[in-house]
This record gives sequence, structure tokens and C-alpha cells, in this order.
Amino acid sequence: MYFLTTPLVDLALQHFDHLPLAQGDNFFSTFGPGNLINATNKPHERFNDYEELLQRLRQRNQQKYEQVHKGTPFFFLSWLAFDLRNYEKALYYLDAAISEDVKNAGGNWINLPGAQFLTLTQQQHVAGRIISTIRDLLEHEINRFNQISGLAPITIAGFIDKFVSTLIQDPQTRTIVSAFYIFLLEKTERVIELNLRSTEGSSLGPIISHLFGGGLIFESLLKNRYPTKDDGTPVNVLGNVFFTTSFRNDFSQGIQTHAESLQDILDAINDDSFITAFTATARLRNTTGHNLVWDNIFNTSANYETLYQQIVNALFYVIERKFIR
Repeated sequence: MYFLTTPLVDLALQHFDHLPLAQGDNFFSTFGPGNLINATNKPHERFNDYEELLQRLRQRNQQKYEQVHKGTPFFFLSWLAFDLRNYEKALYYLDAAISEDVKNAGGNWINLPGAQFLTLTQQQHVAGRIISTIRDLLEHEINRFNQISGLAPITIAGFIDKFVSTLIQDPQTRTIVSAFYIFLLEKTERVIELNLRSTEGSSLGPIISHLFGGGLIFESLLKNRYPTKDDGTPVNVLGNVFFTTSFRNDFSQGIQTHAESLQDILDAINDDSFITAFTATARLRNTTGHNLVWDNIFNTSANYETLYQQIVNALFYVIERKFIR
């Protein structure tokens, strides 16, 4: 461990033995390495200490570990994972922090740092610098979408009030929100990787996985809004959604879900309509979900950004129609 020395860990374990369950927050505030509000400082070491401490506590007394409130360490693990740009862990621990808050804080969980992170509440939030980054990315994509959609403009306030606040109430849909934010953050990472890649090429794995992740968010959102087929049975695959009467009433027919190559998907993008966005995203979801080895169309990062923007467009079209309007 780094910040937590051996004597300090031993002291923490002794305190944990006699810790009343209601004092979990005080315990972790005392024995956690914390994080810096205005700068990044040794996030790997801090993250490691939190995980190691939690593992030691679980080994010490698993029953007490499961009962004590762990919202504080889970939140710091998420915050530090964002600093490390390890967004999968950030998503996992943020959801864990909110789940702990729901379990222990009752209806007040919505006002605690985990939930406020998802509602992008910057004011006096300890992780305000991370929230500011997400808000800037979101605002950029909303402004871009508003310029091409022909719809009433989406605002960040409307996005949060009508979309985010609705989905975070249910732990099964809360992940859609955090996954959307992470999709925005990871796009920056993928562009950097493409711009710095070897002239002899490199693995497409991170690019394919990111586009697949966006397609999965799209599918999850549609299944949430259109959960059953016309015969009342559950929607199991993305293609089922497009044949439901309710989807066709909201949008239209003509969404394609199959493509032979990534180049085919890219070539078919010729406007900013929802049909183009839905088709590109559905094709990417199905294509990238079955193979990591595809034609390399990413000799320029612009091609990747075009596909990324179609996924974001598809998500905003659904959000505007099914949540905000």
C-alpha cells in the first residue's frame, strides 16, 4: 500500500472490529487516502489503497463488511478511476456507490455525491472537475445535434431533468446514463490513439469495442422504451424493436440492420436524418458484436468520428422523442 502504512492499516482493522454499523462514513473518511479537488495527484496509489483496504476489511469480517455503508470508498474509487481514465472501473464503482446510498440513505440518496455526479451537479461537488469535463463534452454534442436535427433544441437542463432523472431511479437503467457519459469520454481516448498509431497500423480492438458499446447503449435505450413486440412477448434483439407498431408510429420503417463491412456502413451515411443514424448504429451494433477483425477504414480519425457521431445522433433522437418532447 502507499498512503496507508502497515501500522495505519492495523489500526484501521482494529477500529473496524469495534465499529458501529452506522459510523461507516466516519471510518472511511478517517482511513481513506481521499483525492484532490483541484488537481490529479497519485490516483493509482490512492485507488490501490482503497481497493486493498476494502479487501482487508472483507477478509477480516465479511458479514460486517457487507452491512457497513461503503458509499464513501466506492465513490472515491469511481472518482479516482476517472482520473486514471479507467472508465469501466469508474462506471462500476459509481453504480456501487449509488447502490450503497440507496440502501443506507433512503430517499435522500438523490442528494448525495454519487447521484449528483450523474445529474452533473457541479456546484460545490468534490468531483467538480470531472463533472465539468463531462458537461463540456455533452454540451458540445448537444449543440452539434441541435444544428443538424431540425427539432426543438435540446438543453442540458432538459436532458438531465427528463432523461437522466428518469433513468437513475431504477438501478437497471441507471447504467445507461453512466455508460452514455463514458461513451463521450472514451471518444477522446480513441481519437488520441488513432492519431498516435503506428504508420504500419495497429489493433482495431479499442475502436471496435467503443463503437459496439455505443450500439449497446442504443439497443438498451430502445428496449427500455419499446419492451414488447406486438404480440406481447419481450423484445429480445434490436431488430425486434423496429418491427413494433409503437416504434413505427414514433419513427418509421426502413431501418437496416445488416452490413457486409464497415466501409459499407460509412458509405451509406449521406445525411443527418434519424433513419441514417438508426441504420448506421444498428449496423455497427450487429457488425461489431460478432467480430473484432474488420476492414480498416480508420486510416483517418475522421471516419471513426463520423461513425461515433451517428451513434450519438441516434441516442439523441430517441431521447428527444421518448423523454424530452
